[in-house]
Amino acid sequence: MTFSFDLISDLHVETWDSFDWEGQPTSPYCVVAGDVSRDRGVLVDSLKHLSQYYAGVFYIDGNDEHRWHMEDLGTSYRELHQELKKLPGVVYMQDNVIIINGVAILATNGWWTYDFDPDLDYEQSLAWYQDYIKISSSAATSVIGVAYHDATYLANSIKKLQTHKEVKSIVIVSHTVPAPWIVSHDLDLTGNWRYNCQGNSCLSQALNEDTENKVKTWCFGHYHNSVDRDFAGIRYVSNPRGRGNTPWSQSTYYPKRIEIR
Repeated sequence: MTFSFDLISDLHVETWDSFDWEGQPTSPYCVVAGDVSRDRGVLVDSLKHLSQYYAGVFYIDGNDEHRWHMEDLGTSYRELHQELKKLPGVVYMQDNVIIINGVAILATNGWWTYDFDPDLDYEQSLAWYQDYIKISSSAATSVIGVAYHDATYLANSIKKLQTHKEVKSIVIVSHTVPAPWIVSHDLDLTGNWRYNCQGNSCLSQALNEDTENKVKTWCFGHYHNSVDRDFAGIRYVSNPRGRGNTPWSQSTYYPKRIEIR
C-alpha cells in the first residue's frame, strides 16, 4: 500500500507577511523538518494552523527553534517538549517513531559537528558560529554534544526497527543536512564557515545499522535550496521555504508530496 505525506521545512514564518495553508495539502499527513520560527508562540500557532488540514503533523525541531535558548539547550528541549505535547494532531518526533501502513518515520534535529569540510579549521568554524549569533564559547561547543546524541539516537533507533515485523520501510527526517556531498556543489558554501554548520558528519553513519535495507527516504531541511537526489538506493529530499527577503527562499511555496511504496 502506498503511504504519502507532505514535506515542508524552514518556514521562518516571522520573516514573511503571512502564513496560510488553506488549500495546500496534497496528503493526509505532513512532515515538518524544522525551522518554523524562532518565536515559540509563532511556532505553536503555526503547528496548530497546519493541524487543521492534516490527520497528523509530524514535527522535528530546527536550530532556529532554540535560537534564543542556546546557552542552555537542555532546558530549551524540555520546555519545547512541554509546549508541544499539548497540541492535538501534532507529534513532536524526537524520541517518537510513527508507523503507518508499514512505514516508520524516525526523526531528529541532527545539529552540526563543525567538520563538514575537512579543509576548514574546526576551531575557527566554531569561533565563527559563536561570533555570528553572539553566544558563549561553551554554548557553541554544546552543539557538538547534542549532535553526537542525535546521531547515536538515530543509529540505535534504526537498529531496533530492523527486527520490527510491521516495518517494511523507514523514512528518516533530520533538520540538518545528512552528509557533506549533498551540498558540496554549492559555490556559496564552498570555503565558507557556514558550510561547517550545515550538518552532522556522524549522522549518516546510522545507515550502517540498516542491515535489512529498510531506509528508502531521507528528508531534511536547514539548507535553503531544494534537493531531490538518489544515492545508494536512498532518496534524499528537501523542500525549504527559506527566510524571507533573501535570495535563498521561495515566495510562492507549496508542499512536496512524498510517496513511499
